[in-house]
Amino acid sequence: MNPLPPAVLEWSRGLASLSPGVLPCPGLRLDEWAETHWRCGEFVERWGMQAHAAGWDTLRLFGVGPKLGTLRGDFCGILIPLTLDVHEVTAEFIKLGKGTAYRREPVKMPGMVPVWEFKR
Repeated sequence: MNPLPPAVLEWSRGLASLSPGVLPCPGLRLDEWAETHWRCGEFVERWGMQAHAAGWDTLRLFGVGPKLGTLRGDFCGILIPLTLDVHEVTAEFIKLGKGTAYRREPVKMPGMVPVWEFKR
């Protein structure tokens, strides 16, 4: 079996370092975060290798604002928050729910951090 690429291992470990019962940053509701935490773990398990191979990086997936967390939704990674099923991952987009596709774009906010590094 092939070892996990460092980025996928980082995603897995980063999410594992967070509790679904403790908000990691401003802008999330506790119920929303619990679902996001679970769904992000499922994403890494099911789609992580494919997302990495397609060129998705940590901030585009799991990034939040360095001071505002998710209060500015336009400065968040595609998966924060995540309350819909992921249906497809390609180099160009990630398809969520029934047809919503998020295209890969440059990281928008200088200093964005992975959600698991927000309070550190």
